[in-house]
Amino acid sequence: MTVKRVIVWMVLVIGLPIVGFYLLLYRSDSSASDCSRTISPDTNYLAELCLIEWGGGSNPVYLGRVYDAKTGELLVRRRFATPVPELEWWKDEISFSRGGNEASYVKLPPTLYDRLTARLP
Repeated sequence: MTVKRVIVWMVLVIGLPIVGFYLLLYRSDSSASDCSRTISPDTNYLAELCLIEWGGGSNPVYLGRVYDAKTGELLVRRRFATPVPELEWWKDEISFSRGGNEASYVKLPPTLYDRLTARLP
């Protein structure tokens, strides 16, 4: 078996399931509405909180985004469910909700993981 065939098989065995799983779970942010924005006290970041899916329940799904205030670059994109959406800046993090799950808190500056996942479609 040649090196080229080994690489092709690795892509098929490892890469395709990962891409398939991502596409299966992927949901577009295009349905985001009722957005609110606020700038951080140090003016380095801009945060946006948008409703994605109400669903009639007590825990609607929201989208939280953090941008670089100077360049407009998207740094963080998070989905989370919360009964009480609220943008609140703290010293080194932002909270998108009161009573939400862990995904509604973002450490600042954003991690490399946050920056990379923000670039995914």
